[in-house]
Amino acid sequence: PQQAMAAPAVPSGEPPAKRLKTDGAPVPPAPPSATPMPPPGLPAPPGMAVAPSQNETLSESDFIATLPNPDEVPICIRVPHDPSNVGWNFNGQTIDIIIKATTKIKDLKGMLKDQLGGMPTNKMQLKHPSTGFMNKDGLSLAHFNVGPMTTLDLVPKTRGGRK
Repeated sequence: PQQAMAAPAVPSGEPPAKRLKTDGAPVPPAPPSATPMPPPGLPAPPGMAVAPSQNETLSESDFIATLPNPDEVPICIRVPHDPSNVGWNFNGQTIDIIIKATTKIKDLKGMLKDQLGGMPTNKMQLKHPSTGFMNKDGLSLAHFNVGPMTTLDLVPKTRGGRK
């Protein structure tokens, strides 16, 4: 004689594939990586690590403290290729400079002036890849969090608007 197997109780309206199989063992908790991050703009729940934003910058003194050698910071300046300004050496080259983290933007532009065929410093704009244009010549590179091997773009200032 065959023994009849007892069918498990099926909740009404729920298909069998959606039921959680339990054989009496406790269900393990979800791994921490599977915990969803809150949407941007909402605070994270307590205990959840928050990733730092790309736009957040450290204060000048905090940034200098993170550098292994603040007196020798190698940076790269990417010069555009622009044959319309023949007097300035805009050949698409990259200029490598080792400077102090406390160097002012104005002093960096002065160093570039000689290598760019006497381009006036008031016609230079330096652009940081994450923070944008560094328009304040009196501020230091550390203020803008320019660290070792950062590549800055040199952009010539242009006058006027639409042509």
